[in-house]
Amino acid sequence: MQNLNLEISLKPFYGLDDDATRAACEAVLAPWAAVLAQTDSVSVMFWAADGSEILDYAGDLDATFEWARFIGNANAHVHPVIPADPENKSLHARAYLYRDDAGLITYRRFAEIIRAWRKVLSAKGKKMRAILPFDPGGEFAPSSFKYERHREVCLANTMGKASFVCCYGILDADTHHYAGFPGGIPQGTSMGTFLGRQFRLLARDIGLDAIWLSNGFGFGMETWKTVGPLFDGEKFLPELAPSTRDRILGFWRDFRRECPELGVFTRGTNLGTGTDLASDATCLREIYSGGFDLEPPPNSPWAALNGDFGLELAGYMGRIVELPPGKSPLFRFYIHDPWWLNSPWLDRYERQPHDIYLPLSVSRVAADGRVEPPQSLSLLTLDDSYGRMPEVVPQEVTPHLLRAWNERPDAPGPLVWLYPFDELHENLFGQAPAPERLFHTDWFAREALNDGLPLNTVVSTRSWRALGEQVFTRFAGRVIVSPAPLDAADEDPLLAWADHGGKLLVYGPLDRAPRLRQRLGLQLATPVEGDVQLPSSAAALDAIPAPAPDRYRHQSVISAGHLREAATSDAAPLVEGLCQGEHRALAARCDTAAGGAIEWLRGSLPMHFTKEEHLPQRDDPATTFPLSTLVRQALARLGWRISFTAQTHAQRRPVLALHRQANGWFFSGYTPDTTVGFSLKTPFGAPLLLGMETWIRDGASGYRMPRGWRAECRVFVEQADGWLRHLEELPGQIGVTRRMWVHGLADAIVRFFPPTGSGPTTLWLNPQWPYIGGESVPLREIATPHGPMLETTRPVSGTVLLSW
Repeated sequence: MQNLNLEISLKPFYGLDDDATRAACEAVLAPWAAVLAQTDSVSVMFWAADGSEILDYAGDLDATFEWARFIGNANAHVHPVIPADPENKSLHARAYLYRDDAGLITYRRFAEIIRAWRKVLSAKGKKMRAILPFDPGGEFAPSSFKYERHREVCLANTMGKASFVCCYGILDADTHHYAGFPGGIPQGTSMGTFLGRQFRLLARDIGLDAIWLSNGFGFGMETWKTVGPLFDGEKFLPELAPSTRDRILGFWRDFRRECPELGVFTRGTNLGTGTDLASDATCLREIYSGGFDLEPPPNSPWAALNGDFGLELAGYMGRIVELPPGKSPLFRFYIHDPWWLNSPWLDRYERQPHDIYLPLSVSRVAADGRVEPPQSLSLLTLDDSYGRMPEVVPQEVTPHLLRAWNERPDAPGPLVWLYPFDELHENLFGQAPAPERLFHTDWFAREALNDGLPLNTVVSTRSWRALGEQVFTRFAGRVIVSPAPLDAADEDPLLAWADHGGKLLVYGPLDRAPRLRQRLGLQLATPVEGDVQLPSSAAALDAIPAPAPDRYRHQSVISAGHLREAATSDAAPLVEGLCQGEHRALAARCDTAAGGAIEWLRGSLPMHFTKEEHLPQRDDPATTFPLSTLVRQALARLGWRISFTAQTHAQRRPVLALHRQANGWFFSGYTPDTTVGFSLKTPFGAPLLLGMETWIRDGASGYRMPRGWRAECRVFVEQADGWLRHLEELPGQIGVTRRMWVHGLADAIVRFFPPTGSGPTTLWLNPQWPYIGGESVPLREIATPHGPMLETTRPVSGTVLLSW
């Protein structure tokens, strides 16, 4: 672990003397000892206030400042009135002191708390960095700077009108005394200049090493929403992109001019690179490459709030696919909330580990071919809203964190997202911008992930090109998932992959991809949008009693433009819809001479915008054709079948991840509706998840899982329908490291992926106690594109014991 970032408020340290403060630091660290042991580098991030303590700092260490001593909305006057709360009792309508005697604190006291942490961690042999967040909003502490003296920089309406500071806001003059501006702020001073100078001086005086830019600050204006200066929910305004980009970069240049040496950590937005570009002109590429020396954003914590893991994972992959020079991905886990009276591990997550296992199944493939999972860990926060630190949380969380950390990916997963990081930027700021395509790039992936697509490896088109001919070996056997090209030249790597025998799933409009259209037997026709009708049978994959709805609404603004693709006279698409009396292709396929295949999906998004919500809302699933089913149908034709068992089409599907580690296959999941089951079939047969029973039906293994889970898989079988059990066995024999049982086999071919570096593997058929011998079935070794695999040389029935 490169770094462990411990986030904590000042609540556990209020009213303590120096000795008691150090004792409190020790008490914080003790239950996290096993995690702390993974690294020598520790950051402590102090959620002291909302960043106004930086803005207001006047150079006087004995001055007091307002801090996060509240539970609830510390600046509720900027939040819209809540009709259902006329007496303003809810936490969004007011703030409550976390303890009755919690008064203001001084900067000197804050410095003492920081010094206490340094002493305690130094005694444990840990290098420490002290980080202070700057938050653009008003949730955490009262702020006269943001909401009385300088409302002009609150350009975002994130939590009410003019509620969030925008990084490129320009300050009006004042005569207030500040450490960096003793005579007041000059008219026209930028937020970057003011914040950079103020933080540099505060850091010098109280011993800080870095700043955390919270809740999207530094990355645009509306960093929680899909609307922004370039998109109002109805139309895009790409003509504003260059000037908005320049204002964002101006913040970074001004900040670094005033604060050139201190560290910068970033929270980033709740969304993905394409979405942020389309709505806010968030030029992540230029921010990363501009010499600003920032740490890249981690996964968003918002999946804990709304269960939208598709958005979390798609956004995470789009942000880490490229990185600032010398930086690596960070994983952040939300265990307590020190402001809003919730502890996600205990309540929102229901003590289930889905938001550990899913993000830690993600990896990027770098330009040199390295598979890079998250390298650093951040824990938000160690204390709860009352400043308590219940030991049950580290006791329960630590085993999951360490397991997931030790099982991080070391090879590309079976599906790889080819993400056009450079092309998205070049398109928006180029001659023919198509922001609706950028938006669609991310939201198609979000919808597919929320419908069970196990997509958790990402590689940029830049890295793909850098690898050259190596891509055909490094990604052999994988399904490459790619948005349709934004330029005809971008077809080259996709066609080369398929012509080399690779499997390709392309989504989005083909108006800029003439060669793909020709291969798929498609042509461009009159643009149409609106209600689309298609056969209910087109959704035939899942086991749901009622037929699927046979229509949906295609909106061009959210679905990458109008429907234009139609079959040529001599071609028949796999799925076709009828819109405004015109037939339009929704799915098509072609095969290549080398054994490759191209699956194409138009990828309409059945969503709509409302003024009340931050994000697009799904159209009613009870009346809308399940378009994401088409994604899994395409995947099934490419050898990987995932289907669901449910009672209605409105039930939410499990979110699945599948990654590789030490030649094993590791499945992870989030099950929003635990009555929904799933079945799996792969090119190697039905996967047997360790420690579980399954029924094989039509060559697939079926499971029903709890809310959050992780399962190892090394055994696949091909056999007739029937019941199977797959269990761990104790080693029980000198020279044996590990053993596994498979019970219930019936004329089965068994395939096994041995752990990397393991010794010889034996398979005994129907062994007897004490299980030190039996009928040995020969295993042939097969060099698959995914790693070495052992396969029985003949069908077997009954019970087998695998040992190595």
